[in-house]
Amino acid sequence: MAERLPMIFLFALHLLVSGVFSMSILTIENKCNHTVWPVIFSWNVDSQVSPTGFALRRGEARAIQTPSSWYGLISGRTLCSTDSTGKFSCATGDCESGKIECPGSYSWAPVTYVYFRIDNGGINSYTISVEYGYNLPVMVVPSQRSRTCISAGCDVELNKTCPKDLMIMSRGTPVACSSTCMESNTPETCCTRDFKSKQNCKPTVYTQNFERACPLAHVYAYDDNNSTVTCLNSTDYVITFCPSSNPNKTK
Repeated sequence: MAERLPMIFLFALHLLVSGVFSMSILTIENKCNHTVWPVIFSWNVDSQVSPTGFALRRGEARAIQTPSSWYGLISGRTLCSTDSTGKFSCATGDCESGKIECPGSYSWAPVTYVYFRIDNGGINSYTISVEYGYNLPVMVVPSQRSRTCISAGCDVELNKTCPKDLMIMSRGTPVACSSTCMESNTPETCCTRDFKSKQNCKPTVYTQNFERACPLAHVYAYDDNNSTVTCLNSTDYVITFCPSSNPNKTK
């Protein structure tokens, strides 16, 4: 039995190196001129990432290792503070946990999201989404780029060009832009019920504004911009808040 253990270990190591058991490193960095509090949420209870929330000061970065078959999202919170009772809250992207981490359930917020599927059927994929709103420019850069595995993001400042009725303000300054679905919650703007089809789900002023500014992002339920990026399951990623440039070049 003792002689078999090294062989089992070597076999498991071979599977890991060869990509059968695949994990990816997500490096989250903050190039904004203010602190960002990232949120990492996992949909699969059997494949979790820790921590679920933390602070990144300007210029800081943190590497997170995802388990195989991880499906989750990353977003950024801004203007966060702790009150006299110890409750933690943020002006944008608050996960309503009252703490810096975001355990448990998650409610959609008007922020910029990055969705990841790690090692799903042998491939990785990610999507930049402003379907629910926008608060920060974001760029994702994969470690192994190809024709299908490209850098993508929404790397422009959209808070100031947001339609006034969708602006989220803090102390007189626009800090986020909500979607028409989040604000009105009607079947027409959310593409539900009778509007739950490509024929009936139509662009709005909000979606048209965001599609022009962020053509590689997912904007609404039935847009046609092919926003999902697919990569090898051994790919690592750098997720940058407030990127200084768009490195979207295929080698």
